[in-house]
Amino acid sequence: MPAAITELPSMPRVLIVDDSRIVRATLVKHLLGVFEPREANDGVEAWETLLIDPNIRIVITDLTMPRLDGYGLLERIRASRIARIRNMPVVVVSGAQEQVDQDRARAAGATDLIGKGMATAELLARLDVLARLEGTQREFERGLEDCVRRAYGGNRIELSSAAVLAERSQAMLTAARGNANRFMMLTIRIGLQHVSLATYRAPAPESVLDAVGQLLAWSVRQSDCVAQTGAAQFTLVTASVPPAGMHDFASRVCTAIATAYLLDDDQMMFVASGGLATLGELPEAGTADPAGAVAALQAIAAQRAGMGFERALSGVIGVDEARLFAA
Repeated sequence: MPAAITELPSMPRVLIVDDSRIVRATLVKHLLGVFEPREANDGVEAWETLLIDPNIRIVITDLTMPRLDGYGLLERIRASRIARIRNMPVVVVSGAQEQVDQDRARAAGATDLIGKGMATAELLARLDVLARLEGTQREFERGLEDCVRRAYGGNRIELSSAAVLAERSQAMLTAARGNANRFMMLTIRIGLQHVSLATYRAPAPESVLDAVGQLLAWSVRQSDCVAQTGAAQFTLVTASVPPAGMHDFASRVCTAIATAYLLDDDQMMFVASGGLATLGELPEAGTADPAGAVAALQAIAAQRAGMGFERALSGVIGVDEARLFAA
């Protein structure tokens, strides 16, 4: 087994897992200059590489491989006791178009699914989004405590107002009509709960809210938008992230906020509940009016965030989770 790699890469490091040398070489050619690729011949070699290389940010894997296939690799990654591995974005590359194969990959923990032969520009765009999301999670996990206490100085980002969020959301929605599931609104609601009082919610300190807002603002792409839409509530709108990737990102953010060590009182804990809504959930007739569609989605996202907040659940509630709660 090679020695562990400890130097920090200048570009996001991506592990390509495929038993075909030609496929690996093709992907390497696409990624060079934007990402730093590493290669593994099968799932076993990929797993060993993940254990020794802490700088890998994303895994791209085939499904059909000897020794350990893509499904087995996904299961190992999602069951890992090492947080950086367990939460790592995993992109499945496959020529299989069967829905059952895609569903199985999703169930095993795939962050995104792409077909062999995908255009380079789209592949790079998807990986760029995943790298940003993964980097943001690391920032939340490593630095939320420091961010609460430090002065941002000239590095502060002014969050959009609710009015600007609505205006930009309408423009983004109009542009995203061809891919409705890529237009999403995420609302995160934050508060404090006493461990002995199940129904008590106290407001989060202003310093914490400020830090969360800043980190959300730094995490989004220029084409996205984030605003504080309530006393302890933030809303993010995007049209550039795959639904599964956005769900994963929201879950990580909420978990990181909830588990950050920010309080001296061990009887209080953070609650960070996210509500996620996609344009594809609205009937086609409901998208004809951009302003109305944006308002409807924002209401759905806020309602779902409130649903989790009332139950003191730190995590994200999308359409599937909402159905379970309603059942």
